[in-house]
Amino acid sequence: MSSQVHIEGPGDLIADIPAMLGFVPERSLVVVTVKQPPGNGAHEVHSALRVDLPHRARGADIPLVSEIAHVCSGRDIVAALAVVVDDRVAPALCPGARAHRPHRDLVDALGRKLAEIGVVLTNAWGVTTIEYGAPWWNLDHPYVHGSLPDPNASMLAVRRVFEDACPLFRSRAELVDLVAADETLRELVAPVLAEAAADAQKRFVRAVRINNPDAYSRMALWRAIEVIKRSADGRTPAHTALAEVAVALRDLTVRDTMFGVTAGAYAVAAEQMWLTLTRALVGPDRADAAMLLAFSAYRRGDGILAGIALESALAANPEHRMAHLLDVGLRAAMAPDRLEKLVRHGVDSAAALRVDIGVVQPNTPMEVAK
Repeated sequence: MSSQVHIEGPGDLIADIPAMLGFVPERSLVVVTVKQPPGNGAHEVHSALRVDLPHRARGADIPLVSEIAHVCSGRDIVAALAVVVDDRVAPALCPGARAHRPHRDLVDALGRKLAEIGVVLTNAWGVTTIEYGAPWWNLDHPYVHGSLPDPNASMLAVRRVFEDACPLFRSRAELVDLVAADETLRELVAPVLAEAAADAQKRFVRAVRINNPDAYSRMALWRAIEVIKRSADGRTPAHTALAEVAVALRDLTVRDTMFGVTAGAYAVAAEQMWLTLTRALVGPDRADAAMLLAFSAYRRGDGILAGIALESALAANPEHRMAHLLDVGLRAAMAPDRLEKLVRHGVDSAAALRVDIGVVQPNTPMEVAK
């Protein structure tokens, strides 16, 4: 996740990591990348990358450090800082202590690999956990140490929760649970899904008979957007409405037009809809909803949620082409602004269908399909 924040002290930086990632990491290697703005500006934190620690406490994991270096390569990154989060490691808070050695070989290997691409690993710190009052220490100089401020009170955390309306999760597992199947909801939606599909099939046949297949896509998109708009108050739509949106997304024109919704007034409500549908559906329908959830999260910079949603999409449909493309981009740390072509395609598609998706199109007449 990219996050333009200023570096103050080690404790403050480590306390900001949950807000950068969206959750509190456990048994992780977190690499915070640093850029220098044009001119004489001070170095700024650019992004935080997280990987699971190797199962072995000692020794380097060359594929792992190579992957991190690949992500950092060619992105104007000048420096990086490493934070080892491991509750199994005792704090090393006095000169000569050896408890800080676990994972040191991994950090050394990371430093060498980053140096090959011109990135300096300036410091490495250890923490057992990221919470208020927890000790932090420098892996090379354990007598350099301190206590963490409250991560929930950091300016970055406050901005994430109150300005960006993004919650902080206590662990990655909690974030995984967010998109996990809701069996109760699935049982309620499944019976009406077939009815919604049958109704959609009738409308499609009528559109073909009048030699206007776009009429079906127009109506399906309009009805789906209406459900999203009505859900903006935070209430879960009726099961019939969820089924109708799920069936509408089976039309690729409708599904891909939803990329444009992320640029408009219904973006938040739409992301909540994709989350609900991911929990309520199975198979290819779940994959489509999870892919749209991933796209929305990716575009606003939440790479962690995007990655978890893509895992769900590909588990539901391993052949999902768009999910694969987004997954490749995310793993390569492709910047979210590279998604704007898809957003523009969605906006243009909605304009061609004459359906209002909440994005103002200058000089483009918009009308609601009836």
